[in-house]
Amino acid sequence: MFYVIGGITVSIIAFVFTIKFLCELAARVVSFLQNEDPGRRGDRSIYDYVRGNYLDPRSCKVSWDWKEPQEVGQTMSFRVQLFYKNGQPFPARRPVGLRVNITHIELALDIPVTQEVVQEPESNVVKVTFTVRKAGRYEVAVKLGGLNVAYSPYYKIFQPGMVVPSKTKIAYHFSTLVLTYGLQHTLQIEPRDEYGNPTSNSVSLVDEANYSVHIHPLGSVEEDSSEDYYSTAVSCIKQQCHVLLRLTLKKKGCFRARITYRDQSLSNGEFDIIVLSENEKSCVEKNVSTPGISIYFEAYLYSTGNYSGSPWQLPASSLLTPQRRPSVGDEEDEHDSPVEGQLEKVKKPKKVYCYISPKQLSVKEFYLKIIPWRLFTFRVCPGTKFTYHGPDPNHKYLTLVVDDGIQPPVELSCKDRNIMAILTSCCLRDV
Repeated sequence: MFYVIGGITVSIIAFVFTIKFLCELAARVVSFLQNEDPGRRGDRSIYDYVRGNYLDPRSCKVSWDWKEPQEVGQTMSFRVQLFYKNGQPFPARRPVGLRVNITHIELALDIPVTQEVVQEPESNVVKVTFTVRKAGRYEVAVKLGGLNVAYSPYYKIFQPGMVVPSKTKIAYHFSTLVLTYGLQHTLQIEPRDEYGNPTSNSVSLVDEANYSVHIHPLGSVEEDSSEDYYSTAVSCIKQQCHVLLRLTLKKKGCFRARITYRDQSLSNGEFDIIVLSENEKSCVEKNVSTPGISIYFEAYLYSTGNYSGSPWQLPASSLLTPQRRPSVGDEEDEHDSPVEGQLEKVKKPKKVYCYISPKQLSVKEFYLKIIPWRLFTFRVCPGTKFTYHGPDPNHKYLTLVVDDGIQPPVELSCKDRNIMAILTSCCLRDV
């Protein structure tokens, strides 16, 4: 009885395996007849399909040559191992129709790849190399003959690299920062790596101590920088990819500031700072908030056009005859000065008056104290630049150079130069 039961059990098992084999054989034959492209079939026959002697994408494997996470900018590689359906290695030297697509998911950016067959006897490995420069999540699709290999597509994450000072910048760029004495001001720094990626996910951002500020009075060298003038505090907000630098000036005046990362300047880290008292600030706000009123200040005109760094150059023909400067004003009681075309430095500082309106900045001179002569007129627009320098040799007032790129630059020395420059800057913001 025992032998009878054992024989029946063995027969059932053999029958099941036979049915399974026949079903798999039928599936391979149907796949061969319906899905295989005759142009790519080559020497393969139905007998190869019966034996499993053909390249099967689902039997291939992918191995990665790195461990996550990795930073951008490095050459990465992975290997595709090719196998027959029966599990035997498939020679990679034969054409297999391998296609690799690497795409940045958020930016829909395709990454070029390079394929290389590993030079080993009977090698079944294809090495794929690529380089990404944008941080984020990537989709890696590996296909053979239009079919995905096992577990494809894959998803890989690349983090931003180290902070690069030349790419890091201060948000909301400005050339002149106006502060109030004793009040704290916050600057927002956007750290970037070599390829412009925010460094919020990089371990290199845990180094707020590497950010530093150097501030010195205008007219002095940077070595004269002293922390008695200011105090700073640096904090990091990783979620927003920002570094906050809180700055407090302890002295009134005009200063030159430079923000560095590991002793290297940021891309827009150099700027001027004007520190006002509460009374000066109130005066500025009052004048700016009153529309339609032209404000004037006394100043001294020192020179015009003697700046090698200026892109403006006077044509040779204009040196022989006086030139009339463009004017925006419509005042009928004003006349153009006959010395406007001269470029030589004024031998003696000339007392002038600077008029600021929402549309223009005018420099005028009065003859006999009652006849106005317009010397210069600058349009109030973003193209007009204001450059600050140290004290003048005669009156010891800090100087201001105004340059619109069309006329020769004008150097002015004014006791109220700070307020004049701030008012003009405020007008520029309203244009």
